[in-house]
Amino acid sequence: MVIDFKCPMCGAGMEYDSELGKLECDSCGHTQDIESAPETEQEQSIEVTPFDGSQIPDEAIITEEFEEKEPSVYTEEQEFFCNGCGAAIVTEPEVSATHCPYCGSAVAFKARLTGQYAPDKVIPFMISKKEAQDLFRKWAKNGILSPKDFMTEKRLGEITGVYVPFWLYDMNVSAEADCLCGKKRSYRKGDYIYHETKYYHVYRRAYLSYHKVPADASVKMDDETMDCLEPYNYTKLKNFSPEYLAGFQAEKYGPDAEELQPRAKERVRKYAEKYLADSIRGYSSVTYQKKECLINRANEFYTLLPVWTLHYEYKGEKQTYTMNGQTGKIIGKAPVSGGRVAKWAGILYGGSLAILALLTYLVI
Repeated sequence: MVIDFKCPMCGAGMEYDSELGKLECDSCGHTQDIESAPETEQEQSIEVTPFDGSQIPDEAIITEEFEEKEPSVYTEEQEFFCNGCGAAIVTEPEVSATHCPYCGSAVAFKARLTGQYAPDKVIPFMISKKEAQDLFRKWAKNGILSPKDFMTEKRLGEITGVYVPFWLYDMNVSAEADCLCGKKRSYRKGDYIYHETKYYHVYRRAYLSYHKVPADASVKMDDETMDCLEPYNYTKLKNFSPEYLAGFQAEKYGPDAEELQPRAKERVRKYAEKYLADSIRGYSSVTYQKKECLINRANEFYTLLPVWTLHYEYKGEKQTYTMNGQTGKIIGKAPVSGGRVAKWAGILYGGSLAILALLTYLVI
């Protein structure tokens, strides 16, 4: 079954407008709010603070809770039919929302957004296509050695908004460190300088809670690139509704929550160890005799996060540039044109000769 987004006033297709935060019809200008069911928070013993990858949370004692989801039967459909023009839409299995290639209508595929593939949360696009183009254009100006056709108007017109699947984990950590720490001091006595080291037994234990730890579940996007696009502001999470996908592409997850759990746990382990290390201060040396982190997954949320993508091919090499659709952060390396390098080298060389000649004239 195909979900389309028709205007109730004129019947034309509607798309999500990131500035208005509503569906908008380009034909008649009608706007429509997206209704979401009220949020239901699980009972917890502490206040939930979103993890943004840039800070270590405060120490907290928590009660661990697990949520079990009912199993669902899912059958993959390979061919869908547009409700607008009736044309067959054939997509890759991981695509859950796109445009009809014949009439341009924004469509979503219900079978890929329900059952086990029903997203829990979504962060809507906060940056419009025009804003994304302007940001890419500004960023590209720094690449003075890039080819002339890099980020042209035609190229920028190909920018695509994609909702990338992520798992967000809530995790609880019991972290422990047992150390032998030294303090050095030096002092003079007569003609001699003495160096003294005193050793102390230092013990740390902390109960930590990390919330919304991200791990991307896309089969297309590079993990390292998705990590670099962080942080997202998870206070802007909304209950999922298909209307947020109108006008954008979307993927359903590849790896499930169990498969990606080790990756999320490794991130949490590093942050917990840093938390302990930062608490041991004032010593000239620290030798760990024991360091342990016990990590339990308390909950997970299947979430769609907004990403603008732009593809560019130069001398047979394909490159993808990505932008955080909420913050505007851009990840990518501008290509370098050999011709422009030679041109700038000539300009710099010629300028150097002119300066040298002027200095020689002044000296004479």
